Amino acid sequence: MPAILLTIITPADPQSTVAAGKPNAYVIDVAKSEITVILTQEGLLGRLRPTNTVSVKKFSGQVVLPPGNESAGSVTLDAESGSLENVDKNMSDIEKREFQNILHKSVLETEKYPSIKFQSVSITNLSKNGDVRNFTLNGKLTLRGVSKNVSLPVKVTLANGQLRATGEGGFKQTLFGITPYSGGLGTIKVGDEVKVSFNVVAKTL
Repeated sequence: MPAILLTIITPADPQSTVAAGKPNAYVIDVAKSEITVILTQEGLLGRLRPTNTVSVKKFSGQVVLPPGNESAGSVTLDAESGSLENVDKNMSDIEKREFQNILHKSVLETEKYPSIKFQSVSITNLSKNGDVRNFTLNGKLTLRGVSKNVSLPVKVTLANGQLRATGEGGFKQTLFGITPYSGGLGTIKVGDEVKVSFNVVAKTL
């Protein structure tokens, strides 16, 4: 399961709570933010545990909002691939250790590729309603040394010097040259599709 780097572009409207003349740079508050990766199980084990939930524990990023030019908003975010941690409550400690070992050594190769990055490129399908923005975020995701274009829907709320972005998207591991893990003579088989969800809070610098 890949580590994920998420970049979120957030538009600025001079008529909203983020007005012209106010700081247009936001830093992501990791303590209040959450990035989760969901893997599917297609092997026999999938009948007992159809998904695995992984949390990205260490990441950082910044959102820049040019006043009066929403389409030029941009965000960068870096995640430490070694910080991905299985948080399934129904998995034993022994299972989690084995999962982590496979994830970091075989799938992500975290010693060789310590970071996962996402750099925004553009936003499309933008709609505004007061302090709320909905749009499609397009950018480059770099995972295990491979960069590919990805897109995902994002909802942003601006209020009191704070930005909150939520969304969910997916991609295939094979797009990044990763062979989905399988083992135990077919007992364990991870699906190619990976789902990423996020709830990110950023504050003005």
